[in-house]
Amino acid sequence: MRLPGGLWHDGRRHREVGFRPLTGAVELAVSEALQTAETLPEATTMILQAALAHIGDLAPETPWVDALCVGDRQFLSVCLAGRLGEDEVWFTVECTACGQRFDFPLRFSALPVKPAGPTYPFCETDLASGAYRWRTPNGADQKILARFAPDDTAVATLLQRCLVREDTDAQAADAADLVDGLTAAEIDCIEAAMEAQAPEVTGQVQATCTGCGRVNVIDIDPLFHLKRLLRDVNVDIHRIASTYHWSEAEILSLPRQRRLRYLELIDRARGMAV
Repeated sequence: MRLPGGLWHDGRRHREVGFRPLTGAVELAVSEALQTAETLPEATTMILQAALAHIGDLAPETPWVDALCVGDRQFLSVCLAGRLGEDEVWFTVECTACGQRFDFPLRFSALPVKPAGPTYPFCETDLASGAYRWRTPNGADQKILARFAPDDTAVATLLQRCLVREDTDAQAADAADLVDGLTAAEIDCIEAAMEAQAPEVTGQVQATCTGCGRVNVIDIDPLFHLKRLLRDVNVDIHRIASTYHWSEAEILSLPRQRRLRYLELIDRARGMAV
């Protein structure tokens, strides 16, 4: 699988990624990340560490997962949601016009993906004070900004982090001075340049209310849908261990589909399935 953007490391893009086999151990790690992480960016990093086998030729360690751009992290979260459930799943929402609840299908693999621009992960802008180079925001930026209110301070912090300079105290101070002197128009210019190069997975879909015909615009949050798709692996462990007396490690190592097949057989033996 190829990332729409890719991890920039040692002067090149690492775009090939692979997922680990989907076992109970992976599902349990994903579930625990969603329950214990303090912010969604932290949860995303923990989930991708558990689910990925590699990013290019790099192991999915925290620095590399954090260095993935926002669009790549969205893309991988959507792919994982598709792996955990059927590719097409049904959701229930309330119509913004008539208030009636209606169902609509979502196919994760069909969500539009905007590829990275030709100069990804960098862009350049010509400002009043000169030409400057910026990088695309990544997971590490998200982690920091998640603790900020969505105000001018958060914007300034992001721009300081994304300005491409050597990491020295003097140049960090220079970055702060530069960002503090930016006009609103210059900030808009920088944001537009970043967005032009950054990959992106659509965050919204349209669904028509079956009652009144209104087309609703619905936000898609891959992590929210992961919560819906995850099974309670601890319950699965208990049921299989009670029947077959296997250890937790043996059950967690089972591929997801095989584990579900054993649960089906348990239900059939108890007369709960046909």
